[in-house]
Amino acid sequence: MPTTPPDATPPRPLAVPAPRPRPAWDAWDTEPARLPTGAKALIATLVPGRARPLARRERPRLTRSRLTDDDLAAIAGVVGAGNATRDDDTRALHLGGKSTPDLLRRRLDDPQPAPDAVILPAGHDEVAAVVSICDARGIAVVPFGGGTSVVGGVEPERGAHRAVVALDLVRTAALLDLDETSLLATFGAGTTGPQAEQMLAAHGYTIGHFPQSFEYASLGGYAATRSSGQASRGYGRFEDLVHALRIAAPAGELALGRSPASAAGPDLRQVFLGSEGALGVLTEITVRIRPAGAHRDRVSRLDVPRLRRGCLCAARGDAARHPSHRPAAER
Repeated sequence: MPTTPPDATPPRPLAVPAPRPRPAWDAWDTEPARLPTGAKALIATLVPGRARPLARRERPRLTRSRLTDDDLAAIAGVVGAGNATRDDDTRALHLGGKSTPDLLRRRLDDPQPAPDAVILPAGHDEVAAVVSICDARGIAVVPFGGGTSVVGGVEPERGAHRAVVALDLVRTAALLDLDETSLLATFGAGTTGPQAEQMLAAHGYTIGHFPQSFEYASLGGYAATRSSGQASRGYGRFEDLVHALRIAAPAGELALGRSPASAAGPDLRQVFLGSEGALGVLTEITVRIRPAGAHRDRVSRLDVPRLRRGCLCAARGDAARHPSHRPAAER
């Protein structure tokens, strides 16, 4: 139920989640996972030969920062001195994504390409100001949400620029608005999947998007990569759930998707969905939500003797089932 009178302006943000630690530089969690004994035995069977474990460093070797003191001071004037840093421990947590080659490469002796600084803006206005400063000074900006990319989307590449910064959106995490009439919720782009679900659960709602990277990935990352998830069968891919986007780009601000629907030409939201942050920084995401069902964790199983019979069974079940009863995941 709404927490403010109908004629009152709700506070912004409505809720701010507890901060979460950034995963380790060479792992999905804060510490590398340990292979179970069974997995080691399977690997030994499939890959014969002598194992040569690659020793884990305390911290990878990093390239030297190219960001000048003047650059850092200009950016710190926007976000605060504590939220703009060239500290190697912080830079090591923003080396790129989490693919297996990414994680293994960081254990090598070679210096790892690192962002020249890590910037942590608190909201859209600070993001826009930092993007403007970097544009004027020839500094590349890499938006950084959960850091779970496995396709190179958050690599700290300078390109033709003299320096590159990682724009960590963790401080934008918040539930900014909740429209219980239209079933829409607006979040800061750095809000992770679990944080969003927890804040919505307090009001009885869910987004229903659960990719394999759910525990760490951000909603901005979902949109920037056109994420699909384990429950996309029932709720749809993430681009199907996006109602509106707010974007900070070097040329200015874009607010896309303000009306429920439109038949007036190309939908610019589709340009930014899946853009991997190359066209601008997604700062706010408005998504469609739905009431959290009382039995959303229910799992049913039906065994069939052959694949063909299973396909026929699924097809007939879809034909007979009401759309509102479609399962969130079906395998």
